[in-house]
Amino acid sequence: MGQRRLSVYYFHGQDLCIVPRHVREDLAWMRDHGADGVYVGMHEADLLGSNLPMVREQVGRAGLECRLIPSRLGGLVAGWHRAPGYFAIGRPDTWARRADGSPVECFGPQVSVFHPDTPAFLAETVGRMVDELGFTGLVWDELKSLEGEDHSEWAKRALGRPAGPADRLAGTVACFGQANRLIRQRHPQLTISSFLYASCPDEQVRACAAIDRLDEFGCDGKCWRPGELATGEGGGGKVLLGNFERFRTAAAANGRRSFVLLETQLLDAPALELTLQRLPEFLAAGPDHLVFYYYPYGLAEPDRFMPPIGAALAKWRGGG
Repeated sequence: MGQRRLSVYYFHGQDLCIVPRHVREDLAWMRDHGADGVYVGMHEADLLGSNLPMVREQVGRAGLECRLIPSRLGGLVAGWHRAPGYFAIGRPDTWARRADGSPVECFGPQVSVFHPDTPAFLAETVGRMVDELGFTGLVWDELKSLEGEDHSEWAKRALGRPAGPADRLAGTVACFGQANRLIRQRHPQLTISSFLYASCPDEQVRACAAIDRLDEFGCDGKCWRPGELATGEGGGGKVLLGNFERFRTAAAANGRRSFVLLETQLLDAPALELTLQRLPEFLAAGPDHLVFYYYPYGLAEPDRFMPPIGAALAKWRGGG
């Protein structure tokens, strides 16, 4: 395992009202718990104005790295907000299509990974975000075009037929590889990471770990074993224990550091109690880069559960 890194998902900059003192207090908590970096979500709408510049400034003053979650771009990735991006809405000619001609959707229409403009759109949008706020890294959060079909003219032009699940997976790998190459031309020092659901099948794990120009690859999931609970996003399959090792192996096979986002959003008290019970087991075999949510939405009894989660992660970051 490489040098341990501990970062935070901090979805706060999109608020219309935000108090700098509160941000400073949040960042002090993160720094005191061993974090070295802060990931913030940035939607295309935020390029028109948001509180992110203030958050970015405060992150820098706290001595932490500020990293980017490009959110909902083309419906191809997750992040925040849960809203379609402008490119996808304004370019229906780029949409992935179902057999009946309706658009494939992921919180709005999803663009086709086979459209020739898609990699350039991803790279140009990320380039503008990095130019504006000076991020040191980015993460492609939960690639959303790994399965299903695409009956768009672009898939048919590329393949001579509609795209099936294996084609969509290969097309996604190629599309994001091209986007990464373009991003690196503009920002050669940027760290590029990506992760998938912990429950993704092996063929998706192996294929996506090989996306060109990735530095880190891994998964997100909840900290318990398959079958123990089916709470939260992704149900009982999106869990770390019993799954993470597949991602670590695939990352290492491609020369990437391993990456994990610990899921704690939308968890009730029993799920969080199980998380704390299983966390030492997971951390003992932990990733090179571990990321956690700072007071996420839907976290039951946050004043009860966030402190012990933070303490466990700080101990891990310190080598314990």
